Amino acid sequence: MAKVPKIYLEWVVEPEVRQFCGPIFFTRSTATAYGVNNNGTFGLVDTGKRKLLITCYHVWDGFQKARLESPELKMCIILGQGNPIVFAPDRPIGEDQKIDIATFDMEPFLTVCGERKFYPLHRNPPRKINRGDVAYLIGFPGHFRRVAEFGAGVVFGRQSFGVVVDDSNCSGSQFISDISNLKIKQSEITGISGCPCFLVREYWPIQLVGFTTKSAMNLLTFTHARCVNPDGTINKQPDFAKPYL
Repeated sequence: MAKVPKIYLEWVVEPEVRQFCGPIFFTRSTATAYGVNNNGTFGLVDTGKRKLLITCYHVWDGFQKARLESPELKMCIILGQGNPIVFAPDRPIGEDQKIDIATFDMEPFLTVCGERKFYPLHRNPPRKINRGDVAYLIGFPGHFRRVAEFGAGVVFGRQSFGVVVDDSNCSGSQFISDISNLKIKQSEITGISGCPCFLVREYWPIQLVGFTTKSAMNLLTFTHARCVNPDGTINKQPDFAKPYL
């Protein structure tokens, strides 16, 4: 983390990144945290052709399976300081189980996006990630979830992480980071599935490079943002040499 000073991450990068992400969760009631079944994180992206909500495939798939047992279950998102919004798409625009990503059309929700913004992926297409790059992400771990004041509604606390990229697969569709040096508990990263990950260089604009998919054996795995096509479909073999059109 010597490449990027901690104070720069906290005072410059964190306020920018938090505009593009939020909690996504399953609940029986939007009125209280006690009804929440599970939660993850989403990112908001503007591809130039679509405005998308992006999260993990396993988040969407988990909701489908949970709803079979509890039909009253709702999937909700929080887009600002107001109440949770029921997010009920029929199906994703794009989904892929192997690289664990799913994209959804946000057109019906543009008027209620509140404090959130869509990262302009079409203006700053992500490059291939390199070993040693510094990445930054904000998730909404479940252990920070609490009942709102006076017991009405649910509040999600956020957790930020600065990580160093250790490796990527041959296609560039996924990359990993060793988080053993962060000395964090598993509970602190439960609920960050789907959170957007940004390349950080001091005095340079942040650049979206991926989405967190899983944590295992002190490794965080990410799916590269270039796997999302401008129309919202998924490409497991991203071509970094081509324009993002």
